[in-house]
Amino acid sequence: MQQLLNWFEIPVKDLYRAMKFYTQVFRHIRFDIKEFNGVSHAVFRSSNETSPFAMTGALVEDVNRSDQHTGPLLFFRISDGMSAVLERVELCGGVIIQPKKLIRNEMADGRFIIPKNLIDGNVGYFSHFKDTEGNQIGLYSNS
Repeated sequence: MQQLLNWFEIPVKDLYRAMKFYTQVFRHIRFDIKEFNGVSHAVFRSSNETSPFAMTGALVEDVNRSDQHTGPLLFFRISDGMSAVLERVELCGGVIIQPKKLIRNEMADGRFIIPKNLIDGNVGYFSHFKDTEGNQIGLYSNS
């Protein structure tokens, strides 16, 4: 079975305030703090280590996020070539917001590392587009 939806991001202005909120509301949630492409992420994880979540995501700190782009960002898994999908987005009236980009981390000395990521354990790429209704959608591919 192919998994279409495999990651979500909830934008937040104050990462630690949001973490406190979610751990108090949903008592079985914990977080791992990670940084991807220079952006702090609080990755959801289950407090029950023997029963991890089937799909996960993160609170993503974005202090400059405009009110026009509020709400969660869902990422669809692309297995047939992200470039072809992005071409179809534009042909069908969508707008590419973030072209295909390699997920990577910058080291303190300025070097970049390309880590295996939390989405599927592989090196991966992401992209964002806006659909014809104004929704921002993410794409993820491991190639």
